[in-house]
Amino acid sequence: MLLGLVLGLGCAGDLVAIEGGFRHRRHGYTLSVPLGPGPPWQREEIEGAEIAFRRPGPQRISVQSSCRRPVTDPAILARHLVIGIQRPSLQQAGPTLVDGHEAWTQTVDTPEGVRIKTVTAVAGDCVIDWILAARVGPGFEEAERSFDAWWSASRLPHEAAASEGGG
Repeated sequence: MLLGLVLGLGCAGDLVAIEGGFRHRRHGYTLSVPLGPGPPWQREEIEGAEIAFRRPGPQRISVQSSCRRPVTDPAILARHLVIGIQRPSLQQAGPTLVDGHEAWTQTVDTPEGVRIKTVTAVAGDCVIDWILAARVGPGFEEAERSFDAWWSASRLPHEAAASEGGG
């Protein structure tokens, strides 16, 4: 299924539970538990995702990250997330910030009626991607509000902390 394919990209990580969310041991970022309007998010395993959640609709959100590789512009890195999608229709794209770090957001629709929204941030030598994939229609706006609250609550390592953490 397209939702699983898009959310299955990336490298698996090493998250540990902390109060109210998760912390990546090696990469140093923290994620909250996704909340927001609509039904609760249920954790699920998706190959390649650091962490993923689903709820009826179908709606899925996930995070993937990679570190210790040459980092470039988040807008260029974000484009890699939609490679392989047949005839994507770009709905929105532009710069944003995640915890003070340069980032890029984009939203594409597929011919199958799936809307994919991504946020790609660069923190030190790490690239972190948040991905929402859901059917266009009832419930999408709730899922998007929940997704936006989730990624915007993330805390990313800043240069001093990133260089101490290893890889």
